[in-house]
Amino acid sequence: MGHQQPLNQKMNALSELGLASAGIIHEVKNSLQSVANALLLLENEPGLSSHSRELIAIARSELSRTFDVSTQSLALVREETPVAVSMTNALEEVLNIYAAKTAHKQITVERRYEFNGMIQGNPGAIRQMFSNIVVNALESAPRETGKLLIHTYASRGKSGGGEVPGVEIEFADNGPGIPNEIRERIFEPLFSTKQGKGSGLGLWVTHRLVRKQNGWLRLLGSNEGVHSGTCFSLFLPLNPQTN
Repeated sequence: MGHQQPLNQKMNALSELGLASAGIIHEVKNSLQSVANALLLLENEPGLSSHSRELIAIARSELSRTFDVSTQSLALVREETPVAVSMTNALEEVLNIYAAKTAHKQITVERRYEFNGMIQGNPGAIRQMFSNIVVNALESAPRETGKLLIHTYASRGKSGGGEVPGVEIEFADNGPGIPNEIRERIFEPLFSTKQGKGSGLGLWVTHRLVRKQNGWLRLLGSNEGVHSGTCFSLFLPLNPQTN
């Protein structure tokens, strides 16, 4: 009993810290959005020099990176009550968000939805997982000849101490692939394969969110050369409380 009280106090402190962090991040995101709007208005001002426009472009790029980090951080600290979530709907919502990017690069998206059921989970966290993987695939896929395959199917996965029913979602692209020497590091925080263009948090956050759902995320394979591409597999149990 003597050890239980300090443990409960630590857990309560961590919970309060998470709530406080979520509030702070939310306010930071609001401020960033205001700055982004101001830059957009400034960019449309007549008579701006080319140098000024270059500086605005740099500011907007860095602002976008900071906004991305804030979004990833908020996904980690935010708690939502598990509800029934449609995998198909969640994936389509994410694909709709990036529809303009997909069309701009002329990337072909192939859907193989063999699982059309529901799972118990946190909707925001699930959408964040899918979003992080999809945006990586879209950025990796080549313009005009790019392809993204999303395949869902009923599966069973080892989680906790046993095997449980769930859904497996595979994301495959035909990008340049991930070099062998860095594949073991792709789930590390702040490690990016985008040569300074990414925050290095996407896959790390996704990995942590999946684990919070008692699932797993794996790199199934990645090839370089003529037949290049990368495939990630994500498993989510039908009911994470059963693990």
